[in-house]
Amino acid sequence: MSVILGFAPRSLPARLATVGCRHSQAKLGSLVRQIPKERTVTTQRSTGVKDIPLAYTWLTRTPDEITPDDVLSSLPPIPGSLTPSDYVPILLATSPFAHWVDSSSHGFLEQWINRFYPSTNLDPAKPVHAIVAVVDKLPDHRVQSGEAVDGICTSESEGISLLLVKAENIQGKVAAPRRVRSMEVTESSLVFALQNDTSTKLSQRPTHEIGLRLANTIFVNGNDNTLFGTRWVYTSSHEYALEQSVNLSNCKVTSAVTSVRDSFNLPLYPVGQRRRVISSMGNILRQLAKHTDSQSAEPMPASSELEKELPRYIEEHGIADRRVSVWALIESSEKGFQMGTDLNSQESLVKAIRAGAKLHRVMSGGGGWGKKQGLLSLDPETTFIETEGDGLLELEGLFAVREAHPVSDVPPPPPAFFDMPQLEDSLSTLSQAAGPGDYIQFFVSVEPDHAPNPRSEEGSIAFNFGIVSDAESVVQATDRTQKDLVVASHYFGALSEKAITYLQPVTGAESSGVQECSAKFDIPGCRVQVLLE
Repeated sequence: MSVILGFAPRSLPARLATVGCRHSQAKLGSLVRQIPKERTVTTQRSTGVKDIPLAYTWLTRTPDEITPDDVLSSLPPIPGSLTPSDYVPILLATSPFAHWVDSSSHGFLEQWINRFYPSTNLDPAKPVHAIVAVVDKLPDHRVQSGEAVDGICTSESEGISLLLVKAENIQGKVAAPRRVRSMEVTESSLVFALQNDTSTKLSQRPTHEIGLRLANTIFVNGNDNTLFGTRWVYTSSHEYALEQSVNLSNCKVTSAVTSVRDSFNLPLYPVGQRRRVISSMGNILRQLAKHTDSQSAEPMPASSELEKELPRYIEEHGIADRRVSVWALIESSEKGFQMGTDLNSQESLVKAIRAGAKLHRVMSGGGGWGKKQGLLSLDPETTFIETEGDGLLELEGLFAVREAHPVSDVPPPPPAFFDMPQLEDSLSTLSQAAGPGDYIQFFVSVEPDHAPNPRSEEGSIAFNFGIVSDAESVVQATDRTQKDLVVASHYFGALSEKAITYLQPVTGAESSGVQECSAKFDIPGCRVQVLLE
């Protein structure tokens, strides 16, 4: 029997019943209920978040009812003690608000800039900047406190999220004009890097890093993704006007922090047993140990256990389309993830990831014959920016590039088709996802249960990123008599339909020699929260 992998939509394999804010899981529930485990990494001094003076998020489940004035009237001004030209707002908007940030057809951005920057403490000779991106959804903190709106409780909303950062800490890469791009379009990404506040150079490695894939806006504004920088100049009419807009393919924001407290919500359920890798090449698993003891080296095809366990799992949980999404946890140590009951499995999973284990989506495999029999293909990607430089320019350098284009001037791309990765692809160019001697445990995704995350304290800022849940399980809003708009201060984040990445210090790095580990999370409903202090 072949394992149907890589073709499953971004959906949850176990169609568990949709429940209220206080989730009560059946059968699998006791195994997947997530109580986020916290970990604090503190530097020598504790002086607050120096490079991020402001974080603000507008959340709504009635986007069609929200007007620009609803947002503008609650817009906090930049602190008067700051020089406006030294700081840049990062503005994330979900798709229903994408037309608001199109400066050629809507006046929201211009109004926003002029209300955001105070009339005092201005230097008319210096321009101000803003970075704008369109994301899939925003994480809604209300579900974590058990609050429902008109009886609806979901962990994601539409809206706008704002972060104010130092201009000197922004780097980006200008998108190539569409006429010279290859047919293989590179996906845009936003990366938020966090450094110890003792750092003085952006070249120093960050202690934590969160990467975000952006929304597909091809049917919204004709762009594959929407990520651009803007420069505004002060005019004789005593207001800011847009001088230049430039499309970006990547943007990296680096901030100094003194303390980082992170927590995970990874709705995964283990299937099969933890086994040793016998042979592999690149991102292809060839053989696993047939027996689970560490001494046995008798091999079996990599997909053998999944070909037995997945049909059983599908049958037990009544999955109608008989498709599941599978992830592989790769560890180098013999002592690692331990399957248990209740919260033990989840605690063990989080502990393994903090110790350097990596999660890889199983893209395809199973069945076949000859040399391809029983192979499994893993997604090798763990980061969105491969190298420190990677062609990134400082903020001013982005607007000096000749090929800068207004957002509205870019024509729509020709239609393209996505090809599934094939096992016969060249293996020499792929990173080694799992090597002989590593250990592997397979997981399937289940319905997320968003337990309360750590609350932010005074002087701290909460970053909350993750993946959009199963679209079929999101309860649609009914007719409402009132607008739903909540403003959350000290709160910033976004959700992707594709993936996020997270780089973090490795627990026990002194003994292993590995200082950091980057993992890609594309599990429906997963969350990574980072409290910055």
